[in-house]
Amino acid sequence: MAGRRRFDSPWKTVLEALFEEFLQLFVPDAYADIDWAVAPLFLDKEFRQATRGARVGSRAVDQLVEVALRDGSATWVLVHIEIQAQRDALFARRMYRYHLRIFDHFDREPVSIALLADPEPAWRPQGFGYSRWDCSARLDFPMVKLTDWEGRTAELLRGGNPFGIAVAAHLAALATGRRPGSRFDQRKALYRDMRRLGVSQDKASALMTFMDWVLELPEELDDRFWSEVREEEGDTAMQYVTRFEQKAMERGRQEGVLLGRQEGEALGVAKGEALGVAKGEAMGVAKGEALGLRKGLMEALRLGLELKFGQAAALGHMEELGRIESLETLGRVKDAIATAASPADLRRLYAN
Repeated sequence: MAGRRRFDSPWKTVLEALFEEFLQLFVPDAYADIDWAVAPLFLDKEFRQATRGARVGSRAVDQLVEVALRDGSATWVLVHIEIQAQRDALFARRMYRYHLRIFDHFDREPVSIALLADPEPAWRPQGFGYSRWDCSARLDFPMVKLTDWEGRTAELLRGGNPFGIAVAAHLAALATGRRPGSRFDQRKALYRDMRRLGVSQDKASALMTFMDWVLELPEELDDRFWSEVREEEGDTAMQYVTRFEQKAMERGRQEGVLLGRQEGEALGVAKGEALGVAKGEAMGVAKGEALGLRKGLMEALRLGLELKFGQAAALGHMEELGRIESLETLGRVKDAIATAASPADLRRLYAN
């Protein structure tokens, strides 16, 4: 399920956006002790410093977070997410090593939490230690196993906790496998659950990114999903326009690079020189990337305008925007769509 993008990025995004909800759902004692009036501080740089050189699993996501406690002190929370198709005999040892390195490097006492997203219900590491000749050391950590929540979507969403949407999406991905029709239905149902919960825009955006990744659909079904979202939500779907933009930009860039390589290779072959082929391809790729970027921008503009102002207004704008050569100007117009009150507001950005 990680074919298109790096597997870790969506987990990091949703965990950072819904860290409070994650602890509320799975580690309620920690949630109760934390002063949530003070925003958690995510310590990616510090984590990399402490664990440099440590053996890292190939399918892991780690977050180190500083939180304020209600008693006036502060602590660090190490959340380790394991995403893999099979058990890892070194996982608990790695948890211990990371915990110890943070303690040693910064003289801080982190709390380690394991979130296991693998599909093996029987694999449940909860600690690591060793002992010999009355000398012993051990780390025990709370462990959350996502497969424990199979068939419990209603319970996950009870109380309106939006992190339950992420868990349900992950479990739906495991259950649907290579059945895109079922994935489409699950993703649509979870989208409606998210809307029903009234999730805030920033958290909804993180969840949509996560669902788009974990419940990946073929392009045709993905387009159908967004089309139906627009029909159901109308203008309120504007808060998710960035998903359209990203898709359009990505498609346009890929198509442009391919076109540029084809044109460049043809140019090089026409010159009949090996160097010409390389030069021509390089020139073509550069040209193709620019063409792809423009194409992606135009597609993103069209989608955004249709969502915000309707198809008729979008058609009128697109004819005018098509005559603009500056990619910077097109980018400014795209970024302004979400806050524009009327098409006239956008026109002022490029009329002169």
